[in-house]
Parts: sequence; C-alpha cells; structure tokens
Amino acid sequence: MQKKQAKPPTRNPRPNPSMRCGCPPCLAKYPGDRPPVPTDEHTGSWEARYTDPQGKGRSKNWPTETAGIEFLEQVRTEMRQRTWLDPARSEITLCAWHRLWWPTQTGEETTLDRDGRSYRNHIEPHFGSLRLYEFSWLGIQTWVNGLHDANGGPLAASSVVKVFQILDRMLEAAKRDRRLPYNPAEGIKLPTVKKKHPEDRRPPSYAQLWLIRAALPDYMHTLQIVAQETGLRWGELAGLRWCNVDLVRRVIHVREVLTEVKGRIKRKVYPKSDAGLRTVPITGLALRVLRELLADEPDASTNRSGPDDGLCPAELVFHGRNKIRRGSKLAGTTGEPYRAPLRRSAFRRLWTTALEESGVGRKTTRKVTVEEADPDTGRMRKVAKERTEWWPAFHDQRHSFASRLHDRGVPEVIAQEILGHERAGKVTWLYTHAAADYAGQVLAALEEKKPGRGGAKRPLRLVA
Repeated sequence: MQKKQAKPPTRNPRPNPSMRCGCPPCLAKYPGDRPPVPTDEHTGSWEARYTDPQGKGRSKNWPTETAGIEFLEQVRTEMRQRTWLDPARSEITLCAWHRLWWPTQTGEETTLDRDGRSYRNHIEPHFGSLRLYEFSWLGIQTWVNGLHDANGGPLAASSVVKVFQILDRMLEAAKRDRRLPYNPAEGIKLPTVKKKHPEDRRPPSYAQLWLIRAALPDYMHTLQIVAQETGLRWGELAGLRWCNVDLVRRVIHVREVLTEVKGRIKRKVYPKSDAGLRTVPITGLALRVLRELLADEPDASTNRSGPDDGLCPAELVFHGRNKIRRGSKLAGTTGEPYRAPLRRSAFRRLWTTALEESGVGRKTTRKVTVEEADPDTGRMRKVAKERTEWWPAFHDQRHSFASRLHDRGVPEVIAQEILGHERAGKVTWLYTHAAADYAGQVLAALEEKKPGRGGAKRPLRLVA
C-alpha cells in the first residue's frame, strides 16, 4: 500500500512579489537595481487568504506579515460569531441600493409618491453617487442642517424630518441586509419644529368663513358650507357620492375618498384610516344647500357603483366646472361643460384668491434656496426663491368644527367618531389649540364682576 504523501505546508499570509522588494523571489519576477535583502525578509505586500461562508476564496494584501495575521484572526473570529460582512456588498452606490430597496416598500400610494419625490429632489442629487461604505455621520448631519430653511435651505423643519426618515430607512435596511456593519444615520440631530403663533393655531371663526365663502365662486359655496358643517376632509368631500348622502335621515356615510397621485385621480375604497369609515350628521344649513344642489343638477346620478367601475363623475356631489377643449376625445360640442372630479391644486387657487379678496387671510412669505438646472449649461445651481403660506387653510375648517362640538358640550369620544380620528388625543389637541379667544373670555369674566353690570355670568371652562 502506497503511503499518502502529506501536502506541503503553505504560508498564510505569504509574501507577494513586489517591484520594490529586494528578496530573491521578487528579484526573479521583477528584475531591477534594488538592494538585496535576506531570503526570510520581504519588504513588499503580504497576501492574507481566507474562505468566506459561501466557500469562495478571498484575499487581501497588507504591508507587513503581522498586519496580515491580525486581519486573518479577526476574519476567523467574525465567521465563528456569524458577524462577518462581505466588503463587496457595501460597494454599490446609493442609487443602485435604492433600485433594490424601493420595491420592498409598502403603504399608501400617496405616501409612496411623496417619498419618491423627496428622494429624487433631495437625497439622490446629494448622495446618489456615494457608495454605502462612504457614508459618514458628519456628512449626513451637514446635509440635514443644510436642508433646513433656517440655514437657507429649501425645507421647513417638519419636511426635513420626513426627508431624513427616507435616508434613515434605506441605511437601516442596508444594515439588516448585511451590507453595512452599522447605520451611519443613527444619532443625527434633527431640527426642532417651531411652534406656531397662537393666532395661527386658532382656527377661523364662522364669521370669517362666511366672508371667505362670499369671495368664492358660486358653485363652490355648497362645498365650503358642507366642509364647515360636517368636518369632512378634502378627499372625503371630493369623493362624496349622492348614493352615500341620505337627505331623509340627514346623515352622510363616508365610505370612500378620491386620491391624486402623479396627476391622476383614483378612487379609494376606504378613507384615511379605519376610523374614517363613519356616519356624519347633516345640519340644517348643509341639508338645505345639498337639496338645492341636487335640484339644480338633473344629470346627477344616485347609482351605487364600485371602485372598479371607474370614477363615474356623474355620481359625485361636488365636481369641477370644466369645458371640453377643441380636439378633445370627449363627446359633445366644443365649449360644453362636463362633470369632472375636483383637483386640490385647482381649488387651492380659488381658496387663496378668496382669502386675499375677503381680507381674512394672513400671508406669510419666506425665502428658500433650491437647486435647479441651468437651462444653458445644464449644471445644477442654487437659486433663491420665495414661498408663500396662507392662513387659514381649507383643512382648518375641521378644527373650527371640532371647537364647535366642544362648545356645544359634545363628549370627546363622540367627537372622535364624528371627526374620524383613531385616537382621542388628537381631538384633545384640537380642543386645547382651537378653543375660542382666551383673552376675550378672561376680559368678559372680569367685566361681568364690575358693580352695576348685569347679565348672566358664564363660568370659564377648563381645558386640560
């Protein structure tokens, strides 16, 4: 029986031939004029070889044998502890990682659309070409500080937080996918959201809403009245159908909404949350204007269709006043009006114009710096712009409605159901921030205490 020969011993790490080294193996491969060195010494690089958990052979060069041995010991320890990471997996750029990570995201279509725009506008231009292992805490913190409008950036504090959360989720997913040993976005200090002035937190009064309505077009009066009398959200109003309006029992069944994503309007089965699926009472004023609206629109349909049947604009309670353009595929004569779903952007223009004409609105302008492509060179450049914000917003009518419920003594649990909130804490916040004029209440209480003053003394109500 032939004796099996033992494998010759291999050195690991072993010296790699180098043009700078003067040992015999290096001189044999790279001849040149270099001072010779003893055979057991090597001044070039040392190759440390190892096998990864998938059985693939790998190697890395080190300047000294000691450094190579330390590296091998560290790799073997990490493999035994199951903490070893493949360095090559962190060499992809953030854009490449976004293409892998984005299909795994789930949620509301409007939220995904907002996150996609935030990534394209603020994250990709700054970090898109950066490799994952090149991210640093300092670089991310500097980027966050530059986004804030207090430092000349384009975004308010609340928007900075939302944009940062997208990058944080991407890096956290890279950590979980074993591409990074840690998340470099941990510990980032975000800007503090400034509290609004009490006048800006207080919702508009019903007298102010009457002035705003007088400046709106006539066909929008019913929309504004129903909004202030029911507290419905914009999407719930835009998606309201006659089949869900019970004028006999004086209730509105909120069953679906309209959403607008990338300029396309779609029907959504459920409102904002499960709590949004509710029944809202109709006040006398809202009942009168809804009956008048139904009587003035003989083409309105009370059919009950499903989301799979399309928009079915003939069933909508509120709609735009569009006209068929010349050359359009729509049937009818050019210039003939037709029913179309309401768009938030189109109504916002009418709302801001009414705020300005009525004298109720307060205009706030702030300067921001945005990056735009130069039309001549195509290079990105920073441009100073102004952004305008108006008070009150259309959504503030919900706060006015909540204050009205509180003033009438409606319990918060019932108000929570009517407003469609999952947590009563939100209703409490509306009550504490949307209450009537505190100074006026205190002044009225003090004046009533004076001698010779009559009238009922209404006690102050504690809001906690």
